Amino acid sequence: MCLSVGAVIYGFIHSLLIFYALNQPGITGGVVADMPYFVSSSLSLHVGVLVDNLAAMMLIVVTCVSLLVQIYTHGYMREDPGYSRFYSYLSLFTGSMLGLVISTNLFQMFFFWELVGVCSYLLIGFWFYKDSAAAACVKAFVINRIGDFGFLLGILMLLGFTVGFVNGQPQNLWGQTPLLSFYGADGGPDLAAVLRRAYDVRAVSYWGFNGLFVMACLMFMGPMAKSAQFPLHTWLPDAMEGPTPISALIHAATMVAAGVYLVARAYPIWVAPVELHSQPALFVVAAVGCVTSFMAATIAMSQFDIKRTLAWSTVSQLGYMFVGLGAGAFTGGLFHLFNHAFFKAMLFLCSGAVIHGLHGEQDMRKMGGLKKDMKGTGLCFLIGCIAISGFPPFSGFFSKDEIIASAWNFNHFIGGMMILTAGLTSFYMFRAYFMTFSGSYRGGDVKPHNSGPAMVYPLIALSLPSMLSGFLGANPNSFASINWSGEEGGVFANPFGSFVYYLHPHFEGINGIIMLVSVIFAAAGWLVAFMMYREGKLSWNTAIANSKSPLIGGAYRFSFNKWYFDEAYTAFYSFVLRLYKNVWNFVDMVIVDNIVNGTSLVTAAFGQFLKYSQTGRGQYYALVIFGWVAVLTLAAYFIKP
Repeated sequence: MCLSVGAVIYGFIHSLLIFYALNQPGITGGVVADMPYFVSSSLSLHVGVLVDNLAAMMLIVVTCVSLLVQIYTHGYMREDPGYSRFYSYLSLFTGSMLGLVISTNLFQMFFFWELVGVCSYLLIGFWFYKDSAAAACVKAFVINRIGDFGFLLGILMLLGFTVGFVNGQPQNLWGQTPLLSFYGADGGPDLAAVLRRAYDVRAVSYWGFNGLFVMACLMFMGPMAKSAQFPLHTWLPDAMEGPTPISALIHAATMVAAGVYLVARAYPIWVAPVELHSQPALFVVAAVGCVTSFMAATIAMSQFDIKRTLAWSTVSQLGYMFVGLGAGAFTGGLFHLFNHAFFKAMLFLCSGAVIHGLHGEQDMRKMGGLKKDMKGTGLCFLIGCIAISGFPPFSGFFSKDEIIASAWNFNHFIGGMMILTAGLTSFYMFRAYFMTFSGSYRGGDVKPHNSGPAMVYPLIALSLPSMLSGFLGANPNSFASINWSGEEGGVFANPFGSFVYYLHPHFEGINGIIMLVSVIFAAAGWLVAFMMYREGKLSWNTAIANSKSPLIGGAYRFSFNKWYFDEAYTAFYSFVLRLYKNVWNFVDMVIVDNIVNGTSLVTAAFGQFLKYSQTGRGQYYALVIFGWVAVLTLAAYFIKP
């Protein structure tokens, strides 16, 4: 434990030093150090380290959250027989995630991408003796393999598209060093420049615009699975079968953000050439994020497992990030990733403290009144609810409203759905708070108890950025120039945007009307949750669940059963399995068996015929020899050359 925590402390300090160094005057870009891994006449693969501003931001997020989670783990898992094994998995995951962040190219990134997936499999199934945990880790593994298959096809298409267009050499964007940074290392081209050069040559062929679009969509399948986006999202709520520290570290703050980081890092892949005046790949990113965000929010409204409620919340918030990137709010999407990592990790750790204090109970219907026994945990959970709901001046307000305003400018329908989702987010989060901490205790004989310092102090540490990190993306001049006519106000630099996207700054102005409407919807969500669940009452929930109305009762069951995705996938799996079995039986029993049996029959027939030539009599063999000589002689006489 000490070695693991000490290594993460060193990494966190190093991340802060990198951040400080990149903020020094005269420093532009970052540092690239790499070495050839595989070199041939037609292919060059490199591995190395890329540290620029975008990587520095992710390094701080990964090491900070990982450090606090590892400290928290000591209090949460110290009596578990797999204590040491758990810390070894944590260390492996942290190292893999850091390797993914500093990868210089897609070849290296794909390696760490898969290693992160392996860590997720091991940690979800940490309690492998539980059938639910074993099934959950297999489900996560299979769904992520589906996404990674598309991701691999996409980068292989990228290999074919860019080969020969990097420095005029037979190199490629898959394994060449400088191309995942926003600048060219040693004078080399950046990602956008290489794609532009390749497109100008190949635009008239099948590699033109349609090829770029297919490639971008295939590559996006990787982030869809890793970040649990529709329709590859069903694994994340089931992943809550793992210990709570894993839910906070992997499935809320770091690993699931890897998909967002990939899209941001390789952003030019999804941006079409400017002269086409169309960006369908970005629209796909925004549309998938929009559907996912709304769908997950509606599901979270009816769940009773506190961890699964937060899991669906994570799916919804990841959708917000993809909407930001797809709508062109590059800094907004990354800023929400940064803020979300802190308050969602805190929320999951709060839920772990509650579960630990109730001796494993996760059903919110058996909680209530816990703010009396867990004052610190309750206060931190309330801070997280305010932050994720987008109430000013907490962190979620600044990044979420930036995304919503950009989404409204990008597409009014997507923007409207994001505003509605903001209200749903506020409702289900305060629903969870009121059911857990308000009213009277409903847990029967199980007596709640508070957590130790090792579990409380990380919550307090995470509550500070949950309240204050939003100001990194704020500029007082932006608020002074708010336009209340429905258009964006003046655009001013902010510290976060200036640091992350330093070469081509992209700052979104504030749309006063959209910001106001978003806050009103969030307030409405809080009000509805307060009216239905204040003092921890469940009467409204029971009435809705038992409603005979097809609309009300049907909508509730549709939400509670998670839009029936698991049932649909199970039915599809059963159909495919039956189809595969029938096809296999036909191929194996009709075609293969008949071919094998027919071959044996032909062989046996030839054997029966040829056995008459093996009589054992010398005069018979001599007769055959002279007969063939006669036949060959006649053939040579009558057939002319």
